[in-house]
Amino acid sequence: MSEFNQPGPVDEAVISLLSDFLATRRQEAAVLDERLLVLHAELESAIRAPGKRLRPLLACWGHQAAGATVGRGILQAAAALELLHTFALIQDDVIDQAPTRRGRPASHVRLAGAAQSGRRDRFGESAAILLGDLALIWSGQLLVESGFPPERLQAGLRVYHELCAEVTLGQYLDIVVSHTDRLTEDDALRVNRYKTACYTVQRPIQLGMALAGAPASLLDTVPGFAVPAGIAFQLRDDQLGAFGDSELTGKPSGQDLLERKPTWLWARTLRLRPDAARLETVSELRAAALESGAAAAAEAEISRLEAEALAALRAMPVAPEAESELEQLTERLIRRNS
Repeated sequence: MSEFNQPGPVDEAVISLLSDFLATRRQEAAVLDERLLVLHAELESAIRAPGKRLRPLLACWGHQAAGATVGRGILQAAAALELLHTFALIQDDVIDQAPTRRGRPASHVRLAGAAQSGRRDRFGESAAILLGDLALIWSGQLLVESGFPPERLQAGLRVYHELCAEVTLGQYLDIVVSHTDRLTEDDALRVNRYKTACYTVQRPIQLGMALAGAPASLLDTVPGFAVPAGIAFQLRDDQLGAFGDSELTGKPSGQDLLERKPTWLWARTLRLRPDAARLETVSELRAAALESGAAAAAEAEISRLEAEALAALRAMPVAPEAESELEQLTERLIRRNS
């Protein structure tokens, strides 16, 4: 599937495109007021932080799987997805009051230092919300200016707008279930579907296909693969959040358990060990997840979902080479340790 079957080339191209785009935006901001430059510096720093760049990679895969060639247009659309993801991460960190992201202080923490006086109580959060807004606005601009013919661009924008709505609604569901007294595995899976599976896997692939001019019949085959693959990806993320090496994951290990994040792992732990709700330390919470069998059940669910996703992939009407490369990527992401 050409040189874009691995993260490196796509990653480098996307970061280069975003850097050029933000350089132009920085020049425009400097004319307005030099104090705005701190926002541009933080956004560029955020996009350069280490990450999997999965959405751009899957958009490029979808484009090629639909028979198109990866060029400037789809790479710019992929860059739009990465900028959209930066918006989502900034927003998520403000909501969760997360201190770090991708091995660095979260944007609201870094921006707090830009306050011009000692009154920093909400400055960082307020600035981060606005920075996220900019990232969202500029993501749309990048896609609109990607150079595709009007008909293909309109098809791509329909997918993009569905993606934006789903991740926002999924985030709200995440907040709702975070504040429920009776978290269930079904609650967690519903959040995973819209906040992760659709947003991370299904819509990026469909965006790449739509921009290639693919028929609706091809786009309709994507959810069979994307939903189970995306949920498995999130369940792996939850396992790493609970038991992973913070040096590899870039976030405090066990913090999700301490904060009672509404993950499938935590929901299963609560069902098997209701007393876990009263535990206070990471070691106690990890022990509850392990000894109750919840962690092993999560691994079994990941394996089941992976098999379902790969079976659906093999039924998709794409070239054998494309199928093989997405299968390899899927296994690498689901079996990762960071």
